[in-house]
Amino acid sequence: MKSILHQTKREEIVSRLKSLNENSQGLWGKMSVSEMLSHMNDAMRLALGMKEAVNTSNFFSNKVVFPVAVYILPFWPKSNPTAPEMVAAKKGTAPKDFFTELGTTLKLIDVITERDGGKFFPHPMFGKLSKEQWGALLGKHFDHHLKQFGV
Repeated sequence: MKSILHQTKREEIVSRLKSLNENSQGLWGKMSVSEMLSHMNDAMRLALGMKEAVNTSNFFSNKVVFPVAVYILPFWPKSNPTAPEMVAAKKGTAPKDFFTELGTTLKLIDVITERDGGKFFPHPMFGKLSKEQWGALLGKHFDHHLKQFGV
């Protein structure tokens, strides 16, 4: 499984992140590279309890949709809908400059990795997730958006 908690996957993601630049263009979607990084930072802030989101999860989304989306699907469809708390134009964090966003991303990856497993917060769609589940979800999410930007 591609989890940011596993050192080799985390190193791969960090390397791919560092190959981005302020002029990186998405291959699909409308986000700029800074917006994508801000979006990923909001996802990690949700996991860490640094950002609140409306919990719309239920048994089906937690026990069926989550494992299928994270562990079974080989990739996520392009332009998938997301929680408004992770969309800058809605309730997400407005992106700062590329270098600030990238630095925040790298730091939040470290915080996620180092955080005690009992101190993770619910996902707005999938509900209560363990540290390992968050790691797998974030690994897949990073992979999706890094592919979006061609890295």
